[in-house]
Amino acid sequence: MKQVKQEQKKFKLNKNIVIGSPDAETDRILMDVFMESDALLSLLDISNQRSIIIGRTGSGKSALLKYIELAEDKVGRIEPEAMSLRFLCNSTILSYFRELGINLNFFYKVLWKHVFMVELLKLYFGDDIFKKQNWLDTLSEKFSMRTGKTNPRKERALDYLKRWSKDFWLDTEKRVKELENIIEQRFLSEAGIQLGDLASVKISDEEGGTEKSITEYKYKAEKVISESQAEELFEIIKIMKEELFVNNGKRFFILIDDLDKEWIPTEIRYELISAMIEVIKDFKAFEGAKIIIALRDNLYQMVLAGIKHKGGQREKFKPLYVNLDWTKEELEELVAKRLELVTDKNLNIKNAFEKQYNNQSGFEYMLERTFLRPRDVISFVNTAIENINNKAFFTLDVIKKAEIYYSLDRLQAIEDEWSENYGDIKDMYSFLVGRYNGFRLRNLKEDDFIDLLIGENNERKFKGDILSLIKKYKFEDVKFNVIVKEIIFILYQMGIIGIKKGPTFPTYFYYNRENEITLNDLNNDCKIYVHKAFNSSLKINTKELEE
Repeated sequence: MKQVKQEQKKFKLNKNIVIGSPDAETDRILMDVFMESDALLSLLDISNQRSIIIGRTGSGKSALLKYIELAEDKVGRIEPEAMSLRFLCNSTILSYFRELGINLNFFYKVLWKHVFMVELLKLYFGDDIFKKQNWLDTLSEKFSMRTGKTNPRKERALDYLKRWSKDFWLDTEKRVKELENIIEQRFLSEAGIQLGDLASVKISDEEGGTEKSITEYKYKAEKVISESQAEELFEIIKIMKEELFVNNGKRFFILIDDLDKEWIPTEIRYELISAMIEVIKDFKAFEGAKIIIALRDNLYQMVLAGIKHKGGQREKFKPLYVNLDWTKEELEELVAKRLELVTDKNLNIKNAFEKQYNNQSGFEYMLERTFLRPRDVISFVNTAIENINNKAFFTLDVIKKAEIYYSLDRLQAIEDEWSENYGDIKDMYSFLVGRYNGFRLRNLKEDDFIDLLIGENNERKFKGDILSLIKKYKFEDVKFNVIVKEIIFILYQMGIIGIKKGPTFPTYFYYNRENEITLNDLNNDCKIYVHKAFNSSLKINTKELEE
């Protein structure tokens, strides 16, 4: 009897397969394919200062935090939206202080010190309230035995801890409200007025106030803020450093993400984040604990602008930063791991993508249309799978069909990412639609930007530097060639375009950190290229680029 050889079925991709989610929060296979990096190692190293992750949308910030949360034992997470701090904008006393021109940075720092202190103590003691109380009692005895007499500063610090002990497990909002209430009561007592009388107390000379009264109220407000438990908190942090968070092998992490969401109105969000960064630097004294936050790059720029205007020292925070940059090789490894996992090793990075006529693989073609970020690559591959129609690998026509949808998606993502900085950016890049690539600054005419510069409702559509440029053009008689250079530079920072400074230079995009472009590099002979990610959605004529 002849043995019939059964033919093995060839593996085919189908629409139900995805190589993961672009968002770390919903990526079920993240831990199975996670790639360790220098950034992760520096964050996990308690003795390493690096604790503020800076990166563009989709560069892997949330993935790093999620990995730490799942891989480490003692991890707490602070959710900005869950803190419910919106009341700070509506606080009568804080609004009054803002009208007085009081810098509330010190109050915000006290707020964060208190929040971090309590969160770390909760993390250390867990749900064991008795363990915490025993520690406080032991601490009181230890200080008395050690010195033979009372230490006023330590006594006040312990009193502070004991006073908060009753409400130790309250949520952050209630603890912050209590701090605000203390400030309010002390100021009203110092000023000798009632809360209801604040509205009638004149702020400016034009409204009938006197310079003496304004100065007096400002002095009292600043005094009250400067005395708002600052000394007690300093002493408690010192006690925690010496008694709890020591170099004993235990590691505690507090993680904060989603600071770019609308967890608090914009007018004070930057100030709160700026104060948080300063406080994180103070907590670096703890040997056994680390506070790690993730900041989107464009939000980081807005925060820095606020620090700069308030006299903050930008350079002193540099040792805290972890910049997320990816190489092509790392992204190839990332896709390789994911592809092998979801296809049960039926496909790998070498046999999954069809070669092109110039011996470039389909995957290399894809990479050229990304900002070298994990989210871009994962999104592009997933979109290609949706269009693959049960093929065994990614053919070039499948990739080019996917590019149409991917390109539109990336352009919308850019609009969302930068709307907080500039508003509705569509009119900023609309002049690019249908343009030949490799154009020069001198090719741009005022008519190309007419809707942007003198369009209706610009005050409502735009903000930040773009709105400032529009106002300069309208009211300050600034020449168009000055304005257009700045517009082009902003589009470069967004990643929509790249700059070729001269014939001997390559085309630089924002992620080429080793060769960053400055505004001074732009001149009339520079060549400007739209990033390949947007060639499809902006209908770019690439003929000149290919020549």
